[in-house]
Amino acid sequence: MTPADERVLQLLQKWQKSLELHGGYAGLPEDQYWLVQPWPTHQRPTKWVIDLARQRLADLQNIVKTRLAAADPSLSEALELMSFLTNLVGSQHVERFVPVAEPERERQLEPAAQAKTTSTSSTSTMVKPVRPLGAKSRSPGRSAKTANDSTVTMVMKDATRLMSWGRAWHELPEAIARIADRPEVAQVLQILRNRRNQIEQRASAQKKR
Repeated sequence: MTPADERVLQLLQKWQKSLELHGGYAGLPEDQYWLVQPWPTHQRPTKWVIDLARQRLADLQNIVKTRLAAADPSLSEALELMSFLTNLVGSQHVERFVPVAEPERERQLEPAAQAKTTSTSSTSTMVKPVRPLGAKSRSPGRSAKTANDSTVTMVMKDATRLMSWGRAWHELPEAIARIADRPEVAQVLQILRNRRNQIEQRASAQKKR
C-alpha cells in the first residue's frame, strides 16, 4: 500500500464517520443542530442528501478496495490530484455542502434543551439569514430595535454557553443570530456589547465547574 492509498483510505473513513454523525444530527431541532458542532457557514443538509452521500461513499470505498486488491495505485493518486485541482481551480464559494463532523468536537447539549420542542422543522435546509455586520439595513435612518428583557436573557445564555464551549467573542453575533427565534445579528451585537462583562464572568464560572 502506497502513502497515497493510506491517505485516501483515512479520508474516506473520516467522511464515513462524519456522515454517521450527520445521520444522528438529522433529528435535532434547528437551534440544537447549530450548537452541536462548531460549524462553518452552510445550509443544513436534509436527510436524503446525507443518505445519498453515504451511498456514494460506499460505492467509492468499494472501487478503491478493488483497485488496492489488484495492486493498482493509480486510482488513489488520481483521487488526490482531483481533490487538489478541485480546491485550486474549480471550487467556488458555496454554502450547500455537508461539513465534516468530528466526534472530538461534538458538544454535549443540555438535557433540558434536548427535550424542548420547537416549531421549526428539523429537516430545514436553509441557514437563518444573517445580515453582515457592516451591511446597511433597509431603513438606514433607524437603529436596531431595542431588545426586551426576555430576548436579552436568551442571548446572554446563548453567549455564555458558546463561550464556555470555546467560541471566540467575535464569532458570537452571527452564531447566535443563526439560532431559531433569535434576533438579527445587529441586535445580538448590541446586546453583547452592553452585557460583555456579565457574559464573560458567567462563561468563566461555567468553565471552572
